Amino acid sequence: MDPSNLEKQSLPEEPRFLDFPHLPDDATRDGKPLLNKYSSTITKGHDFPGAQAMLYAAGVPNVEAMKNSPHVGIASVWWEGNPCNMHLLDLGKIVKESVQKQGMLAWQYNTIGVSDAITMGGEGKDNSRHPTDSG
Repeated sequence: MDPSNLEKQSLPEEPRFLDFPHLPDDATRDGKPLLNKYSSTITKGHDFPGAQAMLYAAGVPNVEAMKNSPHVGIASVWWEGNPCNMHLLDLGKIVKESVQKQGMLAWQYNTIGVSDAITMGGEGKDNSRHPTDSG
């Protein structure tokens, strides 16, 4: 937004989307659709050798997998202090193994989790979910 235009600042912005380079929707190899439509941008050729070096260090097994395997992100909420989701790290590992068995590269990462029980009884409860009590 233009900071000199105060009226414009009060209006919501139009959503903007990144135009991330990728393979065409109908891209194929040996008659099979390519599944690495987006990840091919950083894994093909030597356009991004630093990114490729980091991915090899993180566990990509070989050049063939680097160039042809889809990279799949697996998000899991996990925190030992919350019995509602403390098992989700292990569940994410099972999902990761399943993805890898399909010939894809799986990358597990964590995301934010909220414990409603910790916030219940305090003012924070209204921020984690819709309040269920009337008082």
